Amino acid sequence: MMRSIFLLTVLTTSLCCFRAQGQSDFIPLEERMIECVDGMRSTDSDEVRRQYSDSLRMVIIEALNSEGCLGHPFEIAQNISILTNKDQTVKLFNWNLPFNDQTHKYFGFILWLEDEKKGITNWVELTDNVEDFASVENKYLTPEKWQGALYYDLIEVKKSRKKGQYILLGWDGLDALTSRKIIEVITMQKGKVRLGAPIFDYPKRRPKRFAIDYSEEVMVSLKYHSKDMRIVFDHVAPRASGLEGNPAFYGPDLTFDCFQYDKGKWVYEADIDITLNKDQSKRPYNDPRNR
Repeated sequence: MMRSIFLLTVLTTSLCCFRAQGQSDFIPLEERMIECVDGMRSTDSDEVRRQYSDSLRMVIIEALNSEGCLGHPFEIAQNISILTNKDQTVKLFNWNLPFNDQTHKYFGFILWLEDEKKGITNWVELTDNVEDFASVENKYLTPEKWQGALYYDLIEVKKSRKKGQYILLGWDGLDALTSRKIIEVITMQKGKVRLGAPIFDYPKRRPKRFAIDYSEEVMVSLKYHSKDMRIVFDHVAPRASGLEGNPAFYGPDLTFDCFQYDKGKWVYEADIDITLNKDQSKRPYNDPRNR
């Protein structure tokens, strides 16, 4: 049976000011976004899904070109992933297009505040055209060459010396047998966007992004613990000896690893002890594996 997984992430933010005049102009755009995603969900045709996705892309471009988009909360369009930071200086629009062969294509737009004093914003489209993660694990990427994913968390490290750099946590439904969780880095500076950064201190290598491949039949957790400033994830292992190297047979082994933030680097730590408090035990998103 096909995994009809659609946008599943909504980041809720608390607003401490009145909605600016003209913000209601976005309501028709949000309603059209909802119609596009609902259309993708209600058809079994790859071609029809693609048409709805193309329409959604045009609606989002219209929103991006509208004044006030960065500060608008987009509370109505809860079936599309819209992530923003606390300062509302960065906003990400993101969705996936599932196909009948159980593969996916991803779409994304990044909007950010380019000049705070002048109130100038800028945006770019992310184009999903990387087929082999191994070939780009250690490379910088551009918006035109993006390792597509459906993001569910945007992490801003205030202590980081790298201004305009953010961590993204995402999911990729690779195929009928395997899924992937991914940690991506995105940097916006001087009107340009760069993907990837050598900030992961991992044994014997310094990847510019990090991924965990595992069986489609299981769930793998990848979460940011803000209190401890660490990204915690399930350690995955093969079900039995002889299955090493085939992620379709990998799953959590009930231990956890992490990347601990330390002076601008994310240092890998294996087999960590974690205690989930009430807030941490709640998933910050609707995991695409929930169905």
